[in-house]
Amino acid sequence: MTTQLNEKNERTKREFLTFRKHAKQVSEKTLDREVAHLERFDVWNRRKDFAKFHIDWAVGFREHLDHAKSANGKPLAKSTTRAIMATMREFTLWLSQQDGFRRRIKAADASYFQLSRRDEAEARAAPERPAPSIRQAKRALAMMPSETPRQMRDKAIFALLCLTGIRVEALTSLKIKHLDLEEKSVTQNPREVATKFGKRIDTFFAKDFAEAEAPLRDWTTYLDEVALYSPDDPLFPATALTTQSNKGFTACGFTRAHWKTTEPARKIVNTAFEAAGLPAFGPHAFRHMLARHAAKNSKTVAEFIANAQNLGHSDPLTTLRSYGQISRDDQRRLITGESE
Repeated sequence: MTTQLNEKNERTKREFLTFRKHAKQVSEKTLDREVAHLERFDVWNRRKDFAKFHIDWAVGFREHLDHAKSANGKPLAKSTTRAIMATMREFTLWLSQQDGFRRRIKAADASYFQLSRRDEAEARAAPERPAPSIRQAKRALAMMPSETPRQMRDKAIFALLCLTGIRVEALTSLKIKHLDLEEKSVTQNPREVATKFGKRIDTFFAKDFAEAEAPLRDWTTYLDEVALYSPDDPLFPATALTTQSNKGFTACGFTRAHWKTTEPARKIVNTAFEAAGLPAFGPHAFRHMLARHAAKNSKTVAEFIANAQNLGHSDPLTTLRSYGQISRDDQRRLITGESE
């Protein structure tokens, strides 16, 4: 394997990523993935000058990915291969328009970075995602303690996820003013909340989950009357850490600041499910839970569309394709008409 960097290739990759970031407005997460995809190709191709591109490179790289292994030693998922190939198509198209490359690279060359129809269909197939049932979520919530302020915060986080399925990035960036308990709503203003694609999302509490509203009310009352927080303070402030001699760091109140990562919220959710004797579902599992509940129980098309909008989906088909999978048992029951 060639590890020596090709400076010309590195400059070209930087220019492409700059284009993707500023011209195409690609997110930082996507850019990180594309950096890894380009590096994977560059290493496989022994750092050969991109200006000497040949379609054999695309064919060979595609065959290489068919036999490549992931970090756990298993074959690459087709969805991963598809994402890598998509990056290489975008890169090749961009190269075909750049000085010093357009004589050698044509836009049509990008088509060689393509999966077979069979592999493309497999990559697009939505995998079954594990998610709790409504009853399981209620059980885990009921078992969460709420004796200390920190426990109250953690239970309120779990409760809001039960009620809304809000994305964890948005949840950890919420301010107190974004929550309206009287209207039973959360206003996800993209100017202040980390929403996907910078969309404004108006989210309302799911019905039949009244037990999740009480922990939220208790927590906001504590923030207002005891901690004396303002509407512009974080709804879920980060835990403050202090040092103790010979004991390292210990939790001590809150910082009046948002968490810098989503990992603490993920840990809170994992721990709550495990404490209830359930699999350690993550925050995103609530979205699958609510989408499946809506797909199964919505009595009108309008009701299902409202649930899709509540999850931030402008197209209800997104909810069905990505979140509303019907289990094998439900499929059998619906098709055969037999009861459980």
